[in-house]
Amino acid sequence: MFGFHPERTDAASVTISNGSDWLDTAGNPIHASSGNILKVGSTYYWYGEHAVGGKFDSVNVYTSTDLKNWTFSNAILTKDSATELASSKIERPKVIYNAATQQYVLWAHYENGTDYNLGRVAVATSNTPSGKFTYEGSFRPLDYESRDMTVFVDTDGTGYLISASRKNGGANDTMAIFRMNASYTGVESFVGWLFENSYREAPAVVKKGNRYYLFTSQAAGWYPNQGAYATATSMTGPWSALTPYGNPSAFGSQIHDIATITGSSTTSYIYMGDRWNPMNLGEHKHIWLPLTLNDTNGTASLEWYKDWSIDAATGTVAPSSLVNHAQGKTATAISTASGSSAAHVNDGNYQTSWAASSNTWPAWWQVDFGSPKTITEIDISWFMYKGSEGYYKYKIEISNDGVNYSTLDRTNNLTYGFTTDAVHFTARYVRINMVNAVLWNNPGNWYTPTLHEVKMLGPAAPEATGYSQFSSHNYPDRYIRHSNFTARVDANVSPVLDSQFRVVPGLASSTGISLESVNFPGYFLKRNSSNKIVLEAYADTAAYKGDATFLSSPGWADSSNISLQSYSQPGYYIRHYNYVLQLDTINASSSSTVKSDATFGRTNF
Repeated sequence: MFGFHPERTDAASVTISNGSDWLDTAGNPIHASSGNILKVGSTYYWYGEHAVGGKFDSVNVYTSTDLKNWTFSNAILTKDSATELASSKIERPKVIYNAATQQYVLWAHYENGTDYNLGRVAVATSNTPSGKFTYEGSFRPLDYESRDMTVFVDTDGTGYLISASRKNGGANDTMAIFRMNASYTGVESFVGWLFENSYREAPAVVKKGNRYYLFTSQAAGWYPNQGAYATATSMTGPWSALTPYGNPSAFGSQIHDIATITGSSTTSYIYMGDRWNPMNLGEHKHIWLPLTLNDTNGTASLEWYKDWSIDAATGTVAPSSLVNHAQGKTATAISTASGSSAAHVNDGNYQTSWAASSNTWPAWWQVDFGSPKTITEIDISWFMYKGSEGYYKYKIEISNDGVNYSTLDRTNNLTYGFTTDAVHFTARYVRINMVNAVLWNNPGNWYTPTLHEVKMLGPAAPEATGYSQFSSHNYPDRYIRHSNFTARVDANVSPVLDSQFRVVPGLASSTGISLESVNFPGYFLKRNSSNKIVLEAYADTAAYKGDATFLSSPGWADSSNISLQSYSQPGYYIRHYNYVLQLDTINASSSSTVKSDATFGRTNF
């Protein structure tokens, strides 16, 4: 199904970024949910479905040579392609190539536009990978129900349909495998049942060597859940028991395919998933992650990377270079249930967990790095019961001394199962304060505060371990400090921590610097809309980063000292006016008083 006519391409290593909106080369959102990738010659074709208002609109195809830059090619099947598509659901479309008929065959899950009672597959065909497909119709394979499905072409040319079906009375209670006919436009035989009464859906099949891997999710609607896989040495089985992969929510996604990328140096595998927003299915995210298939013991493993790279020409995958500074470090918690351990949260094992000794909220878990570390990403794997029925309201609390904490408030969180926070701070202690859990299907919160894994990622070396103080040139006994989040110059600063800042590479550009509060880690000095200098919590936006970055230059009043020019407002410098810091235009013709007010002495500790 993948790697058809593999050829060396001119692609280079590109970065895949997860959790953001993916745009095509024209700047439009990529509408290709739950599809698959097919390679023809040196071009990759990415197929997927687009729905509007919960109903089918089109199956789209995008093309790329590097797996990063995708160009919209065509809507190969639309609601106008056939009468029964005018008001329907077409989900999980997959396109395969039939070498004997030289046709491209599309399979999908078909339902009417109002419910999921039909349980059919739909088939369409084309002579080209991106031309208009001819709709062949919908049907139940051998009169079995078929909902979430995938198709797979084995190395001997045999085609298979794998479907979430019904055996014992419940929709999706058991998975079924069918053998396709020679043209791949229908099924000719029933192969067998899988995972009886396990309620699995979202199948995806990949073959490596002589081993088959079948990935599925629990049947949890649009909510993420624990993914699992089984292996076999034949598509007809026997299949192994299900084994979990990734974290308990598949990193907030549902699998729809495994792409095999065969390059000149190696073959890599990409987990392709959908991150649905159950409240608004239009807010869909594409989640692609490198998948590791172990030849020796037949195991599969999946790790989260917000950013990772792949070279489509060589097939080489490179994960993020960030280090998980939390792993194996000393962990504590407000309380611990019998048989649990705070150390389970940072042991690198997604299947272990810490739980509090009661269901009292709020509750906290904390890690001590042992020394200051720079953290730029925090990934939390939350507890779920089968189908992501609860999401956590939480705070990230950060400290340099284990006594004074700053807070990054995430009590507005609505994400189930897995959260990834872009942060930026250098500190020794981090505490996850679980304020509450919200259960969409049970207003009474019966959860016990529980964490599976917390990863705290950052560069190998901290950006700064010491701190600096900045004194006014014309009032040497006064220091830049923050007071109620307003920046000013004051004498006899109390607490003195208010005048201590870590000087780190500029958030917007390493040509500049940013000033992080020592006693409010994760809070930086920045300009606000009124050009006042304030202390604000880090935000992962270009505007924040620009406003919190300053260019250091010889002082206007004394070249042995420094002046700080705004990165986002060139020509504007930090100065104090009535002891309050603000940005003002300063140039050679400015008064000596203004130049002195914009000049500071820096002392490093």
